[in-house]
Amino acid sequence: MRQHMFKTLWGGVAIARAINARRPMLWYCIRCATFGLLITYAFSDRLLAGGFDRFDQDINLLFDQSKVAFDFNSSFAFPARKFSTVNGAPETVRLGQNTFLPSINLKFEPFEDTAGLVDYRQPFGAEIEYGTTWSQARTVVSRLLRVEEIGLTCSYRVQAAAGYVRLIGGMTYDFATYHEEALRVLPNAISIRPTVDLDGSAIGWRGGFAYEVPTKGIRASIVYYSPLALSVNGTFEQLPLGGNAFLGAVPIRAAAQVPQTVETRFQFPFAPAWQNTVFFKWANWSVWTRVPIIVSVNSGALPAGRELTAYNAFFRDGWTISNTLSHKWSDDLGLALRLSWDRGVSTGWTEHTDTWQGVLGASYTINKHLELNGALGLSLLTAGEIDKRAQGGSYNATFGTGTAVSTRIGFRSRF
Repeated sequence: MRQHMFKTLWGGVAIARAINARRPMLWYCIRCATFGLLITYAFSDRLLAGGFDRFDQDINLLFDQSKVAFDFNSSFAFPARKFSTVNGAPETVRLGQNTFLPSINLKFEPFEDTAGLVDYRQPFGAEIEYGTTWSQARTVVSRLLRVEEIGLTCSYRVQAAAGYVRLIGGMTYDFATYHEEALRVLPNAISIRPTVDLDGSAIGWRGGFAYEVPTKGIRASIVYYSPLALSVNGTFEQLPLGGNAFLGAVPIRAAAQVPQTVETRFQFPFAPAWQNTVFFKWANWSVWTRVPIIVSVNSGALPAGRELTAYNAFFRDGWTISNTLSHKWSDDLGLALRLSWDRGVSTGWTEHTDTWQGVLGASYTINKHLELNGALGLSLLTAGEIDKRAQGGSYNATFGTGTAVSTRIGFRSRF
């Protein structure tokens, strides 16, 4: 009966205060159960080291106690890091671009103890603009990788002791685009812009389970995300052939795999109105090594299957560890502080070094149907070097410690 009353009166401030007057311990449990979810979406999880991971595959909305919940979040990241030398000579080249990432999520409960989550995300991506004036512009001027995802994740829970065991499973459809440009000046002084454009899609799945005690704010979960086998097609425009010759457009194809990941999370209250959340993630980015770009059909003197170029990364596996301390300041306001470490995946071909991040988040409840959230984060991007020439690449480079400011604003509506 109490559980039924708890669900029915969720968010009803006046009635909840009446409960508090009669049952202080129950009110404490309700507060512990709610403020962790209030804070969850107030964070900007966009670490900048974990390969192309933008850390937006979260399924936390499934655990919201409302029958229907909708949220929208917009995240911004402003990195500041530069090459300091290229091939041993001083050169200043910016690494990374300002990014904007939207996230749309809808949670619903079609049946008792069953929940569904429909979402739109951009979970993977990278954007970099070296510019046309740097010394290696003939190799690359800019790169853009974007993976957009539409997902459906469902869960079913069963009573177990004082809480529930929740089974989780879902499918995703992911659409990827890749754009790369370089700058070449031919012997006749004509400038061309060799450009690679590719796009394709893949289907993925996810599965896991969790144990939760909603009235106490306790949850432990583990979720597996399958790899995405991307097969992409497109064109190589203004392909240089040597001398002053180049082809206008050549059909091309490539194949790459976005890695499988495993996420674990454990949250628990440790004092009245205080909660701690420990998060761990592994991603086998070591599957992303060398991606050849080849001719897809015979094009003049170029036979199908001939390699034109390749995107080399030679990543290693990534690890992410974070700890979040949350505090329910009042019935309406929740605050949280999170510290994270992300092990860089670079092996000397890219600038993906370790990242340390601190984020301060807040969530404010307007009424029982509307909640606003926001966060401000600061990341420390550790220094490193690129050593491609020893492995047949075109340049080496060094870069110092950088920073990145990230923000996130959004809202959640419950019914």
